[in-house]
Formats: sequence, C-alpha cells, structure tokens
Amino acid sequence: MTDLTLRVEQATGQAIFEGIAAGPAGEAGLAPLEGLDLAFDRADGHLVRVIVGAENAPVLALLTRLFGAQVLRALHFAKEPGLTGPVRLSPEPQLCAALSGLARLDAARATSPVWASPWWAAEAAVLAEAAGLRARVLAEARARALRHEQLVVPGNAPRIDVAAEVADLAKDCVHTPGLHWMLDPGLAPAGLFQPGISPHSDLLVSHDASSKCVVVTATIAVAADRAEASKWHVRLVDPAQRCVVDKASLAEAGPWLRAELNLPFPLTDLSELWIEVVEDAERPVRSTKAHRIQRALRWADAALRAERAPAGLAPEASAEDWSSLAAVAWERCGRDWAAAGDPVRAAAAKQPPVQLPSPVYLAESLGE
Repeated sequence: MTDLTLRVEQATGQAIFEGIAAGPAGEAGLAPLEGLDLAFDRADGHLVRVIVGAENAPVLALLTRLFGAQVLRALHFAKEPGLTGPVRLSPEPQLCAALSGLARLDAARATSPVWASPWWAAEAAVLAEAAGLRARVLAEARARALRHEQLVVPGNAPRIDVAAEVADLAKDCVHTPGLHWMLDPGLAPAGLFQPGISPHSDLLVSHDASSKCVVVTATIAVAADRAEASKWHVRLVDPAQRCVVDKASLAEAGPWLRAELNLPFPLTDLSELWIEVVEDAERPVRSTKAHRIQRALRWADAALRAERAPAGLAPEASAEDWSSLAAVAWERCGRDWAAAGDPVRAAAAKQPPVQLPSPVYLAESLGE
C-alpha cells in the first residue's frame, strides 16, 4: 500500500496526492498527459506526488488504471469541505514501474554525456508503450529518426576518464568559501552543452592569480547548434548579496566555448562566489541555498550514474573506479544538502538508498 494525503488547492482546483517526500537524489517529474503531473524519487523510484489539474477523460482513465476505481471516489469527495485526509491507494505495480522508469530515464538523459544518442528515444518508447502512452511512443519514434539523421559519428563523444575524475576530486578540497560551479540543467537546456560525469567536470575552470582572471571553458554537445551555444554567457555571482560580480559572453575556441571573468579581489579573500552558464545575463541571481540544492541534486545524479557503471561512457573504467566516484559524489551531495540546511537529506546521502530496478539506459551502456 502507498499512503497518500489528498488535498485540493481551492485557488486552482488542483487535486494533489502527496506521498513520502523524495530523498537526497530529488524527484524525477513526468507529465504523461495534459492536466496530470507525476513525481517519482530518482533513486528508489517511489511515487512522490500526483497533481491532477484537469479531470478530463484521458486523465481519469490513466488514474483509474494506476489506482483503481477508488481514486474517482476520492476525487469526488475531496471537493466536499472538510473531507480531505489520508487516502490509502495502491498503484498497479507494472504501470507504476513503467511511469517511474520513464520519468527517471528523462531525468538521466538531461545530464548525460551522450544526450544525443538515439537509444534514449528507443528505450523511452518501450517504457511509454508499457505505460499505454501512445502519443509519447510516436513522439519518441520521430525523435529517434531525427537523432539518427543528426548524429554524425557515435564515437565523437568526449573521452571520459573516471579514475582521473576521482583523483581530481580527491585533490580538490572543496570548502564553503571560494569559487563554486556546475552546469545547472535548470538554466541550460539539455543537448546544448556537454555535461561532465560530475559537477566538477561540467566546466573547466582555471585561475590566473597575477591578473585575477578566471577562465571558464564549456564543451559544446555533440550535434548541438554552435551558433546557438555561442549566444550564452558566463556569470560570476554572489548569491548571498544576489548580485552579478562579472559576466562575459562565450566565444568559440576550437571545439569549446570560452569566457574570461575578472575577480574584484584575490581568490583567497573570496567568501562564496558561483560561476553560472546562462542565456540571459541579466536574470535574477538565486540564493546560496538554491545553488546548494541544485548542486546537491547534480551530485546525486552523478552518484546514481556511477552506481550503474555504464560501460559505454568509459570502457576503460573499472568497477572500482565507478564505485569510488559514486562514494565521493554521495559525500559531496550530503555536504551540499547540509549547507542548504537540510540535515535529513544530508544524513540520507551518507547511506544512499538502494535503487529499485530502473531503465537499462542503453545509450550509456552502448556509448552511442
């Protein structure tokens, strides 16, 4: 059984079923139909939330397949004042697994070093078919055909060295003061920039102490529009003060994009500044807590990927290399959750949850 608490937002009329909150890996969202939003835990796959924004026939049909006819009675009585409260619903295991798998696959694809691979669409189509989402099946079929046309050579993805990543992280003493960075999937769309296998390698950051200059290099993703990518900017922001310290446009430098930022004072005097890659250089600066939460989720994303040890991403990496990366990524995840003021998720990251069966992620397994 899954215990969910049903409530209705009076202002919007949305019915919201809420279960156990997501752990340190965060949520994977899925909108299988217009008017229906689902959220699953990215690590163990459990159903976190169901938001019903429109009670049309397709939405009600999917909810009935997922929870049974009792969900319709629950929605009806929820509209009566004072009748909201705990509702015991039991999701149909196979359908829930297919929806959860599809949501988690979408989340993994967004930060994958092989985002452009047509295998993502192939696997998503299989899961969508199992969930009875015909429109999604057709969309993925079209996407796979398009990716086959766009993909120049499957082996063109940058070589990934897991052992080197672990060694760099071991040398990198990350403290709260200083420079921080990551390629935030919430700011940059998937498929534009090449993400690393951890936030540490999302961007290459080097510092010239004599000139107080910070050089930031981003890798253009395979099959990305280079002209579109070069329209983006790099910012140095102070989230505590919600201000932009410096900004620069990205410029092409061979297969990379490069920008130079100027520090207003020596690096040793920094409190906490963050490097961001953004489309709008004037967008409001997020808080320190928001930055920490987003990076905690990226560390968890890196840990989950490392636990799968996808051979296609790094054929030369050993099981020990991947295990070491997973351990350090969970440790960094917990550190950022603690800094964000969430001791519960920080503690959970120290004892990573056991993953339920998840999609195979053929794209990362095959490296195409």
